[in-house]
Amino acid sequence: MSIEKMHLVNLVGNLPDLEETLLRCVKSGVFAPEMAINTLDKTNGFSPLPGENPYTPHLKKLYDLAEDIHAKLSREDPPEDFTCEKAQAEIVRVQDTVSSLAKEKRELKERINQLEQALIQIQHLHGLGVPFDDVFSMSYVKVRFGRLPADSYPKLAFYDDRTFFFFDFDHDDSYYWGVYFAPATQIAVVDDIFKSLYFERIRVPDYIHKAPEEAIVNLQKALEERRARLAEVRKSLQEIREKEASTLNQAFTALKAASDVFGLRKYVAVINNRFYLEGFVPVSEWKRFSAVMSEIETVSCVCQPDDTNPTLTPPTRLKNCRFAKPFQMFVEMYGTPGYHDFDPTLLVSITYSLMFGIMFGDLGQGFVIAVIGLVLALWKKMDFGRIMLRLGVSSMIFGTIYGSVFGLEHVLDPMFHALGFAEKPIEVFDGATTNMLLIGAIGVGVCSIAIAMGVNIYLGFKYHNLEKAVFSQNGIAGMLVYLGAIGAAALLMLFNINVLNPFFIIFIIVIPLLCIYFKEPLAKLCARKKNLKPEDGVGTFLMENFFEMFEYLLSYVSNTMSFLRVGGFILSHAGMMAVVLSLSEMMSGAGSVVVLIFGNLFVMCLEGLIVGIQVLRLEFYEIFSRFYSGDGKPYEPAKISYRPER
Repeated sequence: MSIEKMHLVNLVGNLPDLEETLLRCVKSGVFAPEMAINTLDKTNGFSPLPGENPYTPHLKKLYDLAEDIHAKLSREDPPEDFTCEKAQAEIVRVQDTVSSLAKEKRELKERINQLEQALIQIQHLHGLGVPFDDVFSMSYVKVRFGRLPADSYPKLAFYDDRTFFFFDFDHDDSYYWGVYFAPATQIAVVDDIFKSLYFERIRVPDYIHKAPEEAIVNLQKALEERRARLAEVRKSLQEIREKEASTLNQAFTALKAASDVFGLRKYVAVINNRFYLEGFVPVSEWKRFSAVMSEIETVSCVCQPDDTNPTLTPPTRLKNCRFAKPFQMFVEMYGTPGYHDFDPTLLVSITYSLMFGIMFGDLGQGFVIAVIGLVLALWKKMDFGRIMLRLGVSSMIFGTIYGSVFGLEHVLDPMFHALGFAEKPIEVFDGATTNMLLIGAIGVGVCSIAIAMGVNIYLGFKYHNLEKAVFSQNGIAGMLVYLGAIGAAALLMLFNINVLNPFFIIFIIVIPLLCIYFKEPLAKLCARKKNLKPEDGVGTFLMENFFEMFEYLLSYVSNTMSFLRVGGFILSHAGMMAVVLSLSEMMSGAGSVVVLIFGNLFVMCLEGLIVGIQVLRLEFYEIFSRFYSGDGKPYEPAKISYRPER
């Protein structure tokens, strides 16, 4: 509904009180700091506060320790006497216990991996039949074990005249595993030949001495022993994790808080053993913040208007009603509104909910969406769940108007008859209703675009920007052309009333179009600027504005036609559910119910997603783009992030 006003707050005090001041700023949760050194005159002696964060090495040591024992660090408030020094001591104590086990675990995993790779390779060499020591002990013949791609194996025939022998022990569709022998004097040449055939050498480990069959048995035994030992080590580390989890979490909480508070020193400027800190605090939170800071007697806390320092841009804190607040996530996807801009969250919440309900109107399916949203909102605390709840209610309202419950179009007829209606208010499948729905969709689009133009005009006058407010395609001139053309077309097509007389054409169409065409010189003229000549020359100005004018007129038509999808999805939803009902009627017994249930689930998931995306597209491209810049600075108060960082 609005953007909350800010106070610029200056904090000045003695350097020994800095840590307590920063801690209170963090605990208040409302102080958004600014870089004080950037707004102060350095020639007066102000300087940034130097110093490395002393808690970073200890946090890194804690993160490494948590990784070794697979502990997930989280916030757990420690006792008052649990200082950072005690946290560091506890980390060292636990690390002394864990370090040897963690080292052994790493060595065991590495050794197991080596043994597994060796076993895989040796199993392919089981046909050797002699100990490896005997093979490698030959003086005049060199041996290479490995695998040759299946495509390269036939090519060995081209080297029959060379002095080497290749024997394969095993093969599959991709490789031949084997060994080649060559004289020691020719081994370099033979190695090059096999390299060109993409031979992959297998290094037989030094600890394998006997024949492959016996080596395989020894490898399997060694693997079993090391896997068993690894399981014991992991169990020991798990016991340590369970025992020390609370202590480590408390140490993490204490050190992370101290580290983040120390990190705020980058915003501080110092001079003569005095510190200077400034930032923004919401007006609604000022009394509480000042009360917290007043407890430090030597620190001065001064409140100033938000525009006191023109070099600082106040951050934007959106303040919306309970209905609109979840839709802030959609607004922030397009950027943060400027501090002096218009907050479109309420507009988005209303138009998004209405258009979704119109396009996805079904009492039963809307109820399911609302229930899912309620569960997500209460259980997961998700804003998206709150949005789904509102969209589901909107879908239920319009589904009641359409008389549709899970695609059944006449279930609510008795209710309408009891209320005195001859039939339900809107019969989607009626041919006459189709035209009404499409015309209504155009009407929704015209109203949405007109509201967006109205907001743009308001912002233009607010910033004293006449070009934006009066002469732009989204200003008064653009609104006259757009609404005039739409109104004239509607009167002629619906009521056969022709208002396109010379007065209308000149004052509603031609003059506003000329204002848009010459908006830049007209804005300069209103600002009483003397140089009205375009910077790039008259010819370039006329040509560029001609194409821009064509683009504006085309956008009026295309943006309005985009809203036809609102009516189109009403028909699409009804059509898809008609298909589901037809398939259900083709089945009998329980099969009919199953088809109806899964058909509804399919339509809810598929069309619900598509409708949500299409409405978001309409919001961004047809409404937001007319007035929204999204160049504001988010309100980010100083706080402690209890999230482990590597």
